[in-house]
Amino acid sequence: MTNVSVYDKAVQLQNRARQIAAGAVGEKEAARVLSRTKELRAALAELRNQVELTHALAALEATGKPDLAGIDTARTAFERKARNGLPSDTVFNTARRKVQELTDRLKGDNSEAWSSWATARITGLPLVRIPMLSSAEREAARGREKELRQAAAAKSLSKADITLFTSTYAILAESLHDKSDPPNELLDLLERLEKRPSPTLRDITDTDIALLREFEMDLHITLQRTGA
Repeated sequence: MTNVSVYDKAVQLQNRARQIAAGAVGEKEAARVLSRTKELRAALAELRNQVELTHALAALEATGKPDLAGIDTARTAFERKARNGLPSDTVFNTARRKVQELTDRLKGDNSEAWSSWATARITGLPLVRIPMLSSAEREAARGREKELRQAAAAKSLSKADITLFTSTYAILAESLHDKSDPPNELLDLLERLEKRPSPTLRDITDTDIALLREFEMDLHITLQRTGA
């Protein structure tokens, strides 16, 4: 079953409710049914969004195809109870709850899959080469790296977020592809600066400071006074 058929089934249910309401019940009952079907369609629209996200992530090999068996079961139960008249609010609420449960599960699975996949892609980038770019290129590369990390941590994912991430990733990866790694002296210095406890200013030589400034890494180093 495709995500399109899930939504189409909701439309069919609403049309059926309209027909029954128009021919068999009064205005108040018709309004109730139309209100409930509108809520059910809205819930199914949310489900459809998550299903489409799952398919988009599957295309990236970040996750598998969605399991929609639960929605088939809920649809069958709803149709059975609607055969002999308009479903009660309880029936509508049960169907909507089933849809919401599946939506929430897919949303959680999508979020987890996206975070793992996107984080792995960022980790695989040779970001240590950013200092080897020109000044303008370094600024742009660091901006793209920031965008990627923000996208990877997104709490509410959309297909547009996936498209933006993949395009930004491609641009950053291309800019770093043919660049060499920074000198070992700079990598060793950065490793020393990241150790805890942090080195003091006395531990940093003028040569170290000159090396940081040469690659504009001094923009990312802060000093903090300790003690009295």
